[in-house]
Amino acid sequence: MGNATRKQRITIVVILIFLVGLVSLGIYAASHANKENQFGKYIPISNYASKVKNVSSDVKDAIQSSLYNTVVKNKINGQDASKVRDAKIRDGSDSQTYDKETQVYSGNFIVDMAKIKQSYKVQYSYSTTNTIDTGGSPVTITCLETKDLIYGDFGCTDLASQQSSPEDQLLQYLPYQGFTFGITPDRSNDGKLIIAVTLTIPDSEMPSDAAGKAQAIAYYKSQATDWIKSKGLDPSNYTLSYNYDDAGNEVDTSSGD
Repeated sequence: MGNATRKQRITIVVILIFLVGLVSLGIYAASHANKENQFGKYIPISNYASKVKNVSSDVKDAIQSSLYNTVVKNKINGQDASKVRDAKIRDGSDSQTYDKETQVYSGNFIVDMAKIKQSYKVQYSYSTTNTIDTGGSPVTITCLETKDLIYGDFGCTDLASQQSSPEDQLLQYLPYQGFTFGITPDRSNDGKLIIAVTLTIPDSEMPSDAAGKAQAIAYYKSQATDWIKSKGLDPSNYTLSYNYDDAGNEVDTSSGD
């Protein structure tokens, strides 16, 4: 009788151990199953929390889903992009700025995925007040320059490289409204794209003499062209129409011609 009871206890213990193992396996499998966030499938970035601060979880979701979509465009030999688990922000590549006037955080970094041998540049912007239009999509993922590739050329394509013209590459960021300038797309009578730039110059910073006006206008114009350059684009590829001329006189840009 005693031996039978002992065998029963051993059997129960073995069964309990088996059940615990089965539950643990289920939890592990569930945690590694294909997941989706609010934007769909995504590729998690392992060190995101330690590298990217001050922005909402929406930005994180958008970045990781955009990364998934970009990897899908760049085929990885039949592998499921959502199962990529080694995405990591490259050390020294991350930076972030904050505009106190607009209360907008802007940042960028390079993300590497060693297993599939791909890397991309990630750019993002986030308004803490949601009252400023950060311009186009708050998240963009683009191909790297050859010099920044650490796994070799993989024939990268992204949204910008797949679009038809430099015009479209800028249009994805417009309209944009910052503190010192705003940029909106317009068309001339013959359909040509005109980039209308409205400079916001305080009266206190506009000198009364012609030379001083011209200098102030040139400075504010450079703010707009520097923003275009920050998107990896060349301002000389576009027709820019300002609401001030080179002499500091206000002009009408409401109609493109």
